[in-house]
Amino acid sequence: MARCLYVSDVDVEMSKDVESLRIDRHLVSDLSSLVPGRKRRMLNRIEEHGRKKPMAVVPVLLKYYDHDHPKVRNQVRESLARMMQSEAGELAVIESVFSKNRELARAAATMLERKNYHSLSLLSAFTQVENLVGQARRADVFCQDIEELVADSIDTYKEGRFEQALTNMLMAKELMDDRLEWHSHVRSYVKDVLRLTPVLGRSGVQIDAIQDSLRSATSAVQSRRYDDARMLLDLRREETRIWKQLWSLLEFISRRVKAKPDAGQASMNDPDKKVIEAFLQMAGEVEEKVQDRDMIGALRRVERFIRDDVSSDYLAGEGKRLDSKDEAASHIMWSTGLGVLKVLAPVIPNVAEEFYQQYYRDAEGAPSIHTSEWPEPFVSHGKAPEASRKSAQKASEKPPPEKKKTRK
Repeated sequence: MARCLYVSDVDVEMSKDVESLRIDRHLVSDLSSLVPGRKRRMLNRIEEHGRKKPMAVVPVLLKYYDHDHPKVRNQVRESLARMMQSEAGELAVIESVFSKNRELARAAATMLERKNYHSLSLLSAFTQVENLVGQARRADVFCQDIEELVADSIDTYKEGRFEQALTNMLMAKELMDDRLEWHSHVRSYVKDVLRLTPVLGRSGVQIDAIQDSLRSATSAVQSRRYDDARMLLDLRREETRIWKQLWSLLEFISRRVKAKPDAGQASMNDPDKKVIEAFLQMAGEVEEKVQDRDMIGALRRVERFIRDDVSSDYLAGEGKRLDSKDEAASHIMWSTGLGVLKVLAPVIPNVAEEFYQQYYRDAEGAPSIHTSEWPEPFVSHGKAPEASRKSAQKASEKPPPEKKKTRK
């Protein structure tokens, strides 16, 4: 039996949960029954068990999403709509998009598409990648890194980053397409050379070089590890880590700083100035890494700044000032959050824009992170990184994206 590219939790839960199997067995007969009591009892069972184990019940309902009997179909859709009002129920529907049951997956994607979750496009890309990986396994083509990228894309989707997940999945498809094409060309080359070698040998042509070429080609087929895909996967994983850090930091700030602060330098103390200096040092190092095309290193440097200089150092000692509405501390944290987004804009513009639209656009007024001004503390104590200024100039030539809200 072929190994699945991804094993969905809903397939596992549905297969081992006895009550959901019983619901599945009697669902159609009970919901289509002319006896009101039977239908009501089944709906109660669905509602009650769905609250306890949505991963087991949601896929059972999705199996009958397009059932021929209108009573069954309508009741199933109503039950699914109610379950999707909870976070657990919605996550169960999202997980169902990756079920090995294609009809079930299609029903889940159809439901989510109405909420603009890019689910149908993602399911299509996932199905294509799954087929390509199956071809690669049969041809003994290395595809482990592509499988990891697919798993990472699915995790990104379940976190609510739908556009990024779709982008990653399409990248996985393109990489696998290119790899299989390259592999096919190499195999064709080997076959052609093998066919011509005896003829060339009889003609007096030295075939040592030909044999060396064959050995190199065969080795490439067997052992190539595709550094481009590995680098992309590492970059996406680093992007996911820093996305989580940014969300945590900006949520922390937004819950304590309700409006853009206005504070002068005179009210700052030593810890405030220290975090400004740490930011400027980080921004300079990130600019150098961007110029060297070391995007992963740039993200890791920002991640270290947030973890060490902001969370472990500044907030651990000065966080209570935010709770007491201290103007200087509020000004520093507001500026730090915005400054980090400005630094990240040339590296991961989509993520920086997403967070700017959600947390800063209304207060700052600029339509985009790329056209917004640098926060005052960093302008007073240093200069804006050149890479970010160029990014802002380039972005100002394009219309800004629509403001959107990130799903938590």
